Amino acid sequence: MAASGKANRGSGKMTSEAIAALGAARLARLVLAQAERDAVFARAVRMELAAKDDSGALAHEIDKRLKTIRRSRGFVEWDKVPALARELDQLREAIMGPLADHSLSQAIDSMRLFPSLAEPVFERSDDSSGSLGEIFRQGGEDLGRLWCQADAPNVELLAGDILMLVEGDGYGVFDDLPEAASPALGHEGRAALRGMLLERQAAKTGNDRRQFDYKVGWLLPKLADLDGDVDAYIATVGPDRRNTLLNAQVAARLIAHGRAAEALDWIDAPVERSHNERELADLKLRAFEALGRRDDAQVQRKAIFDRWLDGQALREWLRALPDFEDVAAERQALDQAMTYDRATSALAFLIAWPDLKRAGKLTRERFEELEARAYDILRPAAEALSQADPGGATLLYRRLVTGVLDRASSKYYPYAARDFAAATDLADRIAGDVDVVPHDDWLTDLRKVHGRKIGFWNQVAGKFG
Repeated sequence: MAASGKANRGSGKMTSEAIAALGAARLARLVLAQAERDAVFARAVRMELAAKDDSGALAHEIDKRLKTIRRSRGFVEWDKVPALARELDQLREAIMGPLADHSLSQAIDSMRLFPSLAEPVFERSDDSSGSLGEIFRQGGEDLGRLWCQADAPNVELLAGDILMLVEGDGYGVFDDLPEAASPALGHEGRAALRGMLLERQAAKTGNDRRQFDYKVGWLLPKLADLDGDVDAYIATVGPDRRNTLLNAQVAARLIAHGRAAEALDWIDAPVERSHNERELADLKLRAFEALGRRDDAQVQRKAIFDRWLDGQALREWLRALPDFEDVAAERQALDQAMTYDRATSALAFLIAWPDLKRAGKLTRERFEELEARAYDILRPAAEALSQADPGGATLLYRRLVTGVLDRASSKYYPYAARDFAAATDLADRIAGDVDVVPHDDWLTDLRKVHGRKIGFWNQVAGKFG
C-alpha cells in the first residue's frame, strides 16, 4: 500500500505523454483558462490556431502584431520589459518555426519586418537588462539563416539588401547578419558586398563618412574572415590604425594560415601602448611552436610563467626539460611562486597546482597582502586547505570575514556569516597552531572592533541559533 501511494504521488510529473493523457477537452479548458489570465499566452495560442489553418493566416497574425508593437507609443518600464521580450521572442520563434515550415518567402518577409521594431521599441523602453537587444540581434541573425534556406538568390541583390540593413542599423541588430547570410552570398556575393561597401564609403563626406567608417571598420574584416583571406584582413589594418590589439588579431590569423614567421613581425612590431601583453605572449609561443623553434618556445614558456604564474606554461616547460631535471626545476619554480609580487595570485596558483603545503605557508607569511575582496580565490583556497591545513584555512576564512566587516558591506554579511561559521567549525582543529590565534580570542577581538554591526551578528545568530 505504501509503495502504491508513493507511486501515485509521483504521477503528477509533467511530461508530454502525461499531458496528452488528459484528453483534448480537458486541455482545451486549461488553455482557455490560462489565455484569459495571460495576454501573451493568448496571442501565442492564436498563432498556433492560425498556423493550423494556413500560412497566410499565420503571416497575417504575426505581421499585424508586429505592426501594432511598432506603432505603440507608451513607455515600457523596466519591470514590464520581460513580458514584451517574451512576446517578441514568441513572434520570432513563430516566424522561424511554423511560418517558415509553411512558406519560406512569407517567413523572410515577416523576419525583415521584425528587426524594424528595434528602433521604436528601444526608444520607448528601459532595456537595462539587454534582453530586448538580444532578441532583436537574434532576429537579425535569423533573417540570414532564412535567406540561406531559400532558393539560390541573386547574390548582388542580396548583398545590396544586407548593406541597406546594416547601414540603417543604429543598434547593432544586424551585426551578425553578414555572417549568418554568408552561405547564401557565397564568394561572389561577399565580393559584391565588399565592393558596394567601399563605393558607398567613397561617396560619403563629413559626419556621414565618419559614421559609415565605423561600419566599414568591422564589416570589411568580417568579410575577409568569411573568405578565409588573411591578406584581405591585413589590408583593413592601415599603418595609422596599428596597435597591439589589432596586431594580435592579425598575428592569430597568420599563425592559423601557416604563416608564423610573418606573425612574429606583427607581434614584435613597436607600438605606443600595450594592453594585451598576455595575448601577445601566448601568440608568440604559438608562433615559435609552429616554426619548430624549440629553444625559443622553452624560453617563452618560462617567461609566461615568470610574468603571470601560468600553470599550463609551467607544465609544458617542465615536460620539455631533459630527463631528471624537471624535479629540481619544479621545486625552484614553486619557491619562486612564493615570492611573486601579487600574493593573492600566488595563492591561486599554488592551490591549483596543487601544492597545499606551500599555499598554507604563503597564507601565514603574506597574510596581510591577501586581497580580502578576492572571494573567488580565498574561499576556494580555504576549502582546499581545510583538511590538509586547518590553520591556514582558518586564516583565510577570517580574512574574508574581516574584509567585509572593515568595509561595513552589509550586502555581503550573509557571505561573511557563512565564512564565520566555516572558521568556527575548524576551531577545535587549530589548537597548538602557533600561527593562528585561538578562535575564542579572535572572536573577542572581533566583537570589540565590530560589535555594533548588528546585521552581521544577527546573521551569525541565525547560523548557530
